[in-house]
Amino acid sequence: MNDTVADAPTDTTDATPAPAPETQPNEAVNPEAGDAPKDGDAPKGEEQKGDAAAEGDAEPFALAAPEGMEAMQGDFDKFSGAMDGWLKANPNATAREALAEAARMQGDAVMQGQAAAVEQRNSQIETWETDLRNDKEFGGAAFEANVATYSKGVEAVGSPELRTLLDETGLGSHPEVVRAFWKVGKMTADSGIATGQTGTAPKASFASALYGNGN
Repeated sequence: MNDTVADAPTDTTDATPAPAPETQPNEAVNPEAGDAPKDGDAPKGEEQKGDAAAEGDAEPFALAAPEGMEAMQGDFDKFSGAMDGWLKANPNATAREALAEAARMQGDAVMQGQAAAVEQRNSQIETWETDLRNDKEFGGAAFEANVATYSKGVEAVGSPELRTLLDETGLGSHPEVVRAFWKVGKMTADSGIATGQTGTAPKASFASALYGNGN
């Protein structure tokens, strides 16, 4: 008996290869680029530009003079400009440091204002005294004697507090004030009230010497 081996059945179906993944044209993968920006997110470069622009466009530090002090707006502007420059030069300063700098600036401004006021006062007094020395009636060769008469007038009708006020304010050198007390001093000397000397004329009261007898 002849043994025969049957051939194993063969699959004649052709194998179909798996399709390759589709690629979009002009789409390149850059492993170093990182994650793509999400919807609504600005690119990093543009975000940095925006931050720089925001810093450059920051509003300058400014102060408006309160109601009733509008005439001092120039002083407020000067302080605001100085403070704005300091803040820009010290962007990382704390609020405490900024307040300390503002207090220092104000202290300097007060001291400068006081020094300017004293200088202006002294200059004004010198001008008044020069005018009195050149005055035809009060100045000239009789200036020193007239100053002494002025002082007698102040002592006759004024208190020590008045003399202090005239000296401290400088008004004691104002030509009109000096002439007024000079005339009082002359009337006081003529009446003999200040010295007690009556002279040859009848002694008159201080009121009549100052204001007249009313005739």
